[in-house]
Amino acid sequence: MTARLLSLASLVALGLAPPHRAEGQSVADRWKARALQAADALARLESEMKALRARGGKRDSDEMRALQLRSTLERAFADHLDAKRQKELHRTLPGGDEIFALVLRVKRRSSLSLHYLYDGSGAPLGVRLLALPENWSVVLPGKSPAAERKLFVDPGEHGKAPPPLLVFDLDDAFGATVKDGS
Repeated sequence: MTARLLSLASLVALGLAPPHRAEGQSVADRWKARALQAADALARLESEMKALRARGGKRDSDEMRALQLRSTLERAFADHLDAKRQKELHRTLPGGDEIFALVLRVKRRSSLSLHYLYDGSGAPLGVRLLALPENWSVVLPGKSPAAERKLFVDPGEHGKAPPPLLVFDLDDAFGATVKDGS
């Protein structure tokens, strides 16, 4: 009970809204807030996948693949709560710039790795794509205003419907989402 209250207090302290840049809030605090949201989202997604399997949903169905991809994305954010992975996921450079890694572990030794770079004041500087799993591809945005400053990643698992895509906002790491293929 106390741990649950502490978790709720943490959410209130860090803000219940998506962790957008708040005055006085460090980029590390925003990443922690997003990680806490991801931990809650993972529990919900696991329930949805369990319910889908109970209804006879197949592991390779389009709906299940989209849920699994969402779960993988949320796990990448939730990993920022793991103290053992901090050196891998967050670094502060000598000049004060910070790097936060978003690592989506796909298979045993395969991952998608994006590094979001922020200046000393927490303003985004850029994104570096460091690893892409085999058979995955990057889809470059078109001229649509909705696609500007986005990176689309195709997980390469194509069923009957168009594949779900991972969509990464190049200005806001927390805007990452999964776009259903339908």
